[in-house]
Amino acid sequence: MNRRGIYASVLMVFLFGLPNNALAANVTATHIVTVRAKPFAVISLRASRGENTTGLVVDSAGIATESYELKWSTNLEGMRVTVQSNLATNEQDYILRVQAVDLDSKGTSKGWVMIKNIPSNLITGIGREIGGCSIEYKASPKIRGKAVRDEHIITYTITE
Repeated sequence: MNRRGIYASVLMVFLFGLPNNALAANVTATHIVTVRAKPFAVISLRASRGENTTGLVVDSAGIATESYELKWSTNLEGMRVTVQSNLATNEQDYILRVQAVDLDSKGTSKGWVMIKNIPSNLITGIGREIGGCSIEYKASPKIRGKAVRDEHIITYTITE
């Protein structure tokens, strides 16, 4: 076989024997990337003036306060925000309530919720989101007559 025949044979193998994408000008490669996020749920509270306390002065008609901002973020479905006090219900001279308003969430506000020393649902049905709301407090005396001072530590929890 002469040289020309050898070159022609090599050229034929090269042109017809290799896969089509080996001859293409734009060659691509792919791979699978798996991203896994650990479940998380965080919550924070901030007053409009940047404080983390509020005082309620209650007269016979009761009183409502300014709004606070409650923010949360979760990558879980079916979450809820609960509220509770450190003060036992039978030790409270005032009925303290809270409500979530101006809800920026898939969740649903439960309206005015009495704050007890056990968790009460404030917002339910929270899905994967970055959400928030304003919260307002309302207090009214339990009994007429002498009422002293109630001081609560209020805890908001995002939970399943």
